[in-house]
Amino acid sequence: MKFQNFLSRLTSQFVALLSCSAITMLATTTVAIAQTTQIKTSSRIFNVKGELVGTATFTQTPLGVKVDLNVQNLAQGEHMVHLHEKGKCDAPDFKTSGNHFDPLDGETEVSNHLHNKHEDVKHKPAGDLPNIIVNLDRKGTLTALLPKLTLGSGKNSLLRQGGTSIIIHAGANGKSTIPNVDYKTRIACGIIKP
Repeated sequence: MKFQNFLSRLTSQFVALLSCSAITMLATTTVAIAQTTQIKTSSRIFNVKGELVGTATFTQTPLGVKVDLNVQNLAQGEHMVHLHEKGKCDAPDFKTSGNHFDPLDGETEVSNHLHNKHEDVKHKPAGDLPNIIVNLDRKGTLTALLPKLTLGSGKNSLLRQGGTSIIIHAGANGKSTIPNVDYKTRIACGIIKP
């Protein structure tokens, strides 16, 4: 009788251990599949002469869109980087890229009005990235997270119909990296599409 009780408990413990192992394997497999099916896209960035000067990779994360930017052959110094509303990059001025990508702008205005905020509160567009620093070797890297944007569906998606674009400017903070060129001048552009 004692041996049967021992055998029964041993069998129960083995079944419980086997169940835990199966659940752990299933969870690990699910996470691995989710990681390999992340939504991702990339953009090749060209200057006004049509020369490749960088690449940007956009990855959907639970916290927003992660942007990895690598540039080369740009003037040393600090450059503004923005996402723009149209997937067009016509040289020489890249004005076809439109304005800054800011699909939530109207919601911000309504929210400010409802909370009695005034116009003096400066609004940062959802597609504005931190400035990139280009080193002496004319290369630079930047990683940033854009929490209000997505690569999924909806009006805040970078992958909307017609695409969007990434723009690099001649400088930042009122200073240009190129002599006799305004710091706001658009010097490079890349189209963001699925």
